[in-house]
Formats: sequence, structure tokens, C-alpha cells
Amino acid sequence: MLIHQMIEFNAINHSEQTAIKFGEHSQTYADFNQLANRLARGLIALGLSPGSRVALLSKNNAEFPLIATACMKSGLCLVPLNYRLAAQEVAYILRDCSADVLICGDDTLCLLAEQSGETESIPHRFSLAQTTEIWPSIACVYSDNSSKLASLDQHEKLIAAQIYTSGTTGHPKGVMIGYQQLLSGYVMSNHISPRQQVAHNCIMPLPLFHVAGFAAMMFWLGNGCSIELVADFHPQEIVDAITSSSNCDIVLVPAMIQAMLAFVPNIQDYDFTPLKRITYGASPISIDVLQQALAIFKCDFVQGFGMSELSCMVLSLSADDHRRALAGEPQLLRSCGRALPGAELKIINEQGSELPTGETGELLVRSPTTMIGYWQQADKTAQTLCNGWLRTGDAGFIDDEGYFYIRDRVKDMIVSGGENIYPAEIENALFSHPQIQDVAVIGVPDHKFGETPLAICVLTPGSELLSEDLIAYCKERLAAYKSPRQFEFIAALPRNPSGKVLKRLLREPYWRDAERQVG
Repeated sequence: MLIHQMIEFNAINHSEQTAIKFGEHSQTYADFNQLANRLARGLIALGLSPGSRVALLSKNNAEFPLIATACMKSGLCLVPLNYRLAAQEVAYILRDCSADVLICGDDTLCLLAEQSGETESIPHRFSLAQTTEIWPSIACVYSDNSSKLASLDQHEKLIAAQIYTSGTTGHPKGVMIGYQQLLSGYVMSNHISPRQQVAHNCIMPLPLFHVAGFAAMMFWLGNGCSIELVADFHPQEIVDAITSSSNCDIVLVPAMIQAMLAFVPNIQDYDFTPLKRITYGASPISIDVLQQALAIFKCDFVQGFGMSELSCMVLSLSADDHRRALAGEPQLLRSCGRALPGAELKIINEQGSELPTGETGELLVRSPTTMIGYWQQADKTAQTLCNGWLRTGDAGFIDDEGYFYIRDRVKDMIVSGGENIYPAEIENALFSHPQIQDVAVIGVPDHKFGETPLAICVLTPGSELLSEDLIAYCKERLAAYKSPRQFEFIAALPRNPSGKVLKRLLREPYWRDAERQVG
């Protein structure tokens, strides 16, 4: 069984049910499935074969789920690109995945793709917006034939999506997610709150290029939900979407919840009766924010823990767990939850030996949702996948009830507002500046985003750089969310005898009073 076959089932059995709503535009499941069939046939007619890469550079819109579903029906591999990346970053991904098709969401993103310098090497280029000679409309690809496509014999062995993560060495890695990984994630996700079915309407403000948004979208389509897509997160618009619904679920990151509480005037006066559940992830939520949110929204809260390499969430802090926390067990809110059905956890030390309950080490996960591997990076795959277990890079412990608690990260990754940022990417950009002699980037606490990057720089003798100079320099080379807003200048970085920067010492003053060493 494949997820797109569930969509086909819904098109037959719930044909008039709304599948996708975007602004004033909506599609029933029958219309959605027919359009996906037409697009799938049109992509095949371009000469694409199973496994060919279709890169999509777009904000959330009605075409995004259509393109994703069409790719699945035709055995093509969708490569969703982060539209917030800089042109150089887009260029690397387009080269790395060897895209046969590039689809851009609007004129601005077409320009970004052109600035990457890679568009000429891509055989087929299309726009979802205005048609030009260079960027014909994707509408011209649709076939007149809307009949169902036969499933490919090798469907279950193919890659459904290749989602790029930030790279620890400064280059993104393409996480290969197969059809079976998505299907397993679908089954697991339906056990997040077993006593409560997902609401009929679902609001999606998370970007679909992220695994959380992409997976949730496909799971909701498989469940026959009506999905309201949001292109850009604006707190007031989300509140209006919730209160105008008959019933709904929504997925958010904690920074979005905080923004709604902080920036929607008189939010306490709205009637949030339609809202059944908020699923959040990417970072924990403070008990103060959660208590305020529960008082305002009066709905279930569920936290999910996952990563691109796991295809979806594999741990969940359930709605009942949140109620336990507020009823006198607040320590549960510092947990990422317990394993969902099919996922196994263990904690190991630096020597690879499994540790007992309560001892801190690196979290390893074994799950049917685990990625196939990193595209064309066998060495990185071997470092991450060990005898069926995935090394998460998160350090923590498991308690007697099976709850996992993060204490720190084995890797240097920074999670800021739900976005993964690797210091190596920023450091590589800064090292290219002629007046930077040495640099180290760390994550420091941030009330709004959980944590944010701080660049600690050593300048070449006689240099007089200002933070403003380096902010502008980084913005030209990095996505805006990766670019540091904070810089410090010191005489020398602390290093151990082998020359490794002691980031623990750099981080310590900022996290000294925190219970955990990550945001």
C-alpha cells in the first residue's frame, strides 16, 4: 500500500470532500486526484523515468501537494527546496541532486533560481506563476488524460522525496525518504493521540519543504482531511483561520505559538472552540507559555520529536502527558515524549555501549521510518546509520517510564525557531572574509526562537570590522535565518592540545543558569 493510493481511495469514496484550500481556491478530492493524474502523465511525457528528480522551489500553495502527489504516482523523486536559501545554497542543491525538472513558485523565486547559475543545466523549467519564454507555465505539462496510472513494480523501492538538511561540513545533505518510510510514518502518526481522531480540517502554516510540513500534509491527505495551506505565517491570519473553522487541528513551532499570544490584540477575547489540537515540535515549550496557551486556546497539546533522517516524528508527548504536567508533574514538559509504535530507543556512551535508565548519552533510534541514506554520501550515511540504528546527535537520558529528555547535543547543530542551523556553514562563510582570522559559531539562548547563532571572531591584525559589516557579509552568502545577528570579537579562541575549538567553554557563560544546554 502507498499513500497516494489512499488519496485515490478518498477521491472515490469522499469525492466531494474538500482536499486542499488555499486562499479562495479549493479542490475536492475527486478534482485533486484527477489533476494529479494529469500532471503525472505529463511529467512522464517529458521523458522522465522513475527516480528522476523534480526540484520544487516554492512557498506553500495549492500546486505544492499536487506536484508531490503526481511525483509519487509516476515514481519520480520530489526535491523540495527551502525558498529562504541564498542563491549559492540553491546552486549546490540543484547540482547535487541533478534535477531534471525545476518548478518555481513565483517570479521572485524564478529570479533566485537564475541567480544560482544552475538553471541552464536543467532540461525542464516551469513556473507556477507568470509565464515567460524562459519559464513556461506548469499548466502546459498537464496531460488531457486524467485516468489512474498503474502502480510501478518497483514503487516500494523508489525514493519518494529527497529533503536537504544543513550540513555539518558546510554542505547540505540529501535525505532519501522512500515510500515505505512515509507509509510507516503515516501508521505511526495515527497513534499520537489514539483516543482522538484527527480533526476534519487541518491548518498548515509550516513550510512544506520541511519534513514536518511535508509528512503532515501527506498523512492528512491519506486520512481524507481538508487542508488549509498558509503561504506565510502571520499570527492574526492564523487566529482568523482557526476561529472561522468548524473544527480544526494545526501544526506549529513554539515560536509561532508565542507570536500568536504576543502579537494578536485581545487574543483572550476570541472563541477558539473549533480548535481541537495543536501539534508542535522542533523545540520544547516553556511551562509559562504552555499554561498561557492552554488558558487561551483550551485544546489538546501534543509535542512531536523527529528529524529529516527519521521522515517524521517518532516520539510524542501526548495530550494526556501535557495534562499530567499541568496537574503536578511539570518535569514532563522538559521531555520529548515516548516512542511511538514501531520506534525503539537506546542511549549509548562514547564507546558505543548501551547505558542504563537515567544515564546521559547519545540517543539512537531504530524505526521503520528511518531514511534510506544520504544521497551520494555513503561515508556520512555509514556514520549516521549503525546496524539499523540512527544516531540522532542528541544527548540525554530515558527515565523509568520511557520518556526521553534532551540535555545537550552531541553535534553542534543550533535549532532556531524550528530551523536547523549548523555552525560549520556560518563558519565557512565567515572564513572567506579576508579580515577574519578565526571564528567559532555557537547557539545562545533566545526567548523568542529558543536559541540563536552567535559568531565569535578573531580578526586579522589591524582590522576594525564591526558587527554590521559582518551581518551584511553573511546575508549575501547565507539564508537570512542562518545569518548571525550577534558577533563578539576576542583575541584567540580556546583550543585543546589537538587544536579543536572548545565550544563548551564558549557556550558555558550563556547557558550557566539553564537546566538544559539547548533551546
